[in-house]
Amino acid sequence: MITLYTFEQIEKVTTISEILKDELKIYFREIAEGMVGDSWQGYNLSEVGPILVIEMTDTIDILDEYGLVQGNKTVPVILPEFAIRIKVEVEEMLRIIWVCNDSFGLSVYYPVGQFGEEFDNWVKEYLID
Repeated sequence: MITLYTFEQIEKVTTISEILKDELKIYFREIAEGMVGDSWQGYNLSEVGPILVIEMTDTIDILDEYGLVQGNKTVPVILPEFAIRIKVEVEEMLRIIWVCNDSFGLSVYYPVGQFGEEFDNWVKEYLID
């Protein structure tokens, strides 16, 4: 899993495609501009929560770092606020938004199919199109 807090971190990631990197930059800007306006490039997401990118070697257990699955092996026990379909090249991804402890949010970029069919069917309940 890639954890991103700053625009600079997004620019430096070398393990994702340029198209996904561009998507992350646009999304980061949306969040940061909403928080600080024109000085968005220097913003750090630490006060609102990181952007996470699920990598091909990750399992659902990686979400437990934020207490989302709490030992469940198929779906999180914490419900997301919503999910949005994102097309990155030929890959379908979801941006899943979780609010944790009413104190910070997680924006998770998830490649559809990564955590299995049960997870995919579960998260469809939260899709907004």
